[in-house]
Amino acid sequence: MLEGRLNTHPQPQEHQSGAERSSDIDIVQPAPAGISDATAIDYTQSWIPPVTASVTEADMLQVMSQNCVPELGSVSDWSLASTLHSRSDAPLHIKDDVRVELDQLYFDRVHPSIPILHQRRYLLWSKARSKTPARTCLQYVMWSLVTLLSAQFRDLTEPLYRKAKRMLDSHALEEEEQCGSETELAQTWVLIAMCESMRTHHRQAWMSAGQAFRLVQAMRFHEIDRPRNSNSHEVLLSHESSDFIETEEKRRVFWMAYFLDHLFSMRSDWPITLNEHVICTRLPIPDREFQSGQHVLGDFLSEAMTESTPKLRSPFTECLILATLCGRSLLRSQQYNVSKAYGDMTSDWPDQHWWLDNILTARLEVLSQCYPPPDEISDPLLLFANVLAQTTIIYYCKDMMAPEPMSAVHSPENAKVMECQHRALAATAAIVRLTKVLCELHFSKIHPLMPIPLLVCAEFLYDHCSSDEAFRLHIAELMHTFGQLKNVNNHEQSYLDLIPRSCLSKTANLLNSPAVS
Repeated sequence: MLEGRLNTHPQPQEHQSGAERSSDIDIVQPAPAGISDATAIDYTQSWIPPVTASVTEADMLQVMSQNCVPELGSVSDWSLASTLHSRSDAPLHIKDDVRVELDQLYFDRVHPSIPILHQRRYLLWSKARSKTPARTCLQYVMWSLVTLLSAQFRDLTEPLYRKAKRMLDSHALEEEEQCGSETELAQTWVLIAMCESMRTHHRQAWMSAGQAFRLVQAMRFHEIDRPRNSNSHEVLLSHESSDFIETEEKRRVFWMAYFLDHLFSMRSDWPITLNEHVICTRLPIPDREFQSGQHVLGDFLSEAMTESTPKLRSPFTECLILATLCGRSLLRSQQYNVSKAYGDMTSDWPDQHWWLDNILTARLEVLSQCYPPPDEISDPLLLFANVLAQTTIIYYCKDMMAPEPMSAVHSPENAKVMECQHRALAATAAIVRLTKVLCELHFSKIHPLMPIPLLVCAEFLYDHCSSDEAFRLHIAELMHTFGQLKNVNNHEQSYLDLIPRSCLSKTANLLNSPAVS
């Protein structure tokens, strides 16, 4: 078994003081011709500022009272780029048996959360002695993600990340000389952004995600299934490529970029880059059909969201629908603020409210009736969908509960506000229950972006803890479970340690509220 093989793999040891730390990287064969297999390895300087002790609940509250929770990205991660170019190159080679382990771990632990690669296709080209720079770079960032979810290979995280980032930056300069590497480049930028988010370098993650967004736009992955002309049902990219799996990989990397865009925008109320209204790319098909190469087509997003009888879909699609609903609520809030600045208080929010509520209710019914209960789920994306569904309710109700927009837009009665408050409170209670389920899982079974919806919930609770004792009780429960969830950035720490680094940009003021102390 894989786990048994991992347990017997030699553990990295430390040399005497002043020497470099050893790792599971072994210098063996020369690099294939045409591929520069060099990276900067320096274990004397840490990529992440060291934290000497885990954060306790008491420590967290003290941080809040001192108002020292940083803004999003305020940790100095702009220095990463200069650091990457300031190192002296050293060869980085990995033995074949370690490569096999890392590949298998990727599809066991990373792919269930980020299903953008076809396993058989990847394994075919990964064994080639000579690969394009884009594919080599993709392979290194895949392995970097694996090491974050594996205590066995943890010492490889930093050198593998640096290797991938250096190659990616170098490849960007030679972009015009490459041909047929567009999909791998987009996949690499998506995975780099995911890796940086997991390492709590949020500003750098957003910049990398931005590269992915612009790439998928430039390559027109947002209109893969657009008819070539008004009289033809042939589609733009599917017609040009006879490889169905390749086309489906393009769809998947686009939708994962879309997913990242919406989740990152939720974190700080940022504008969404990939607009749902200009997308003409079908939703990804279920992973089983994708991996087996079945020639089936997914629906379009608008079809999936407006179907009269909601049906069972893949967890990835459920997440995309829910992220879209959050994006609609976010856009409405942003449009209201702009309209208020211009003095235009007219709004179609009542119609939007009804539309969002109906779709959200339908997706909640599908999740509860068509899928296993959360305590029986082992699929990270399906667990994430359950948490995101409750977060979507919070996001939706939060806007309705805001006193100023409520009175300015359509002046609802107080009973309507109370209904939203009770509904949001029930959603936070559901999230608390779900986090208790997460505590029973190995950290590799939890979606790497799980902190985002959980921290949205935490922010909402802090914002309303002075208005209702139930909110205060849920805060205490949530913080208790945060203390039990393992932080992938440091396996000796918990989600409590993420709060000073990963809170939403406006959380600092909320956490400094006297109601919390």
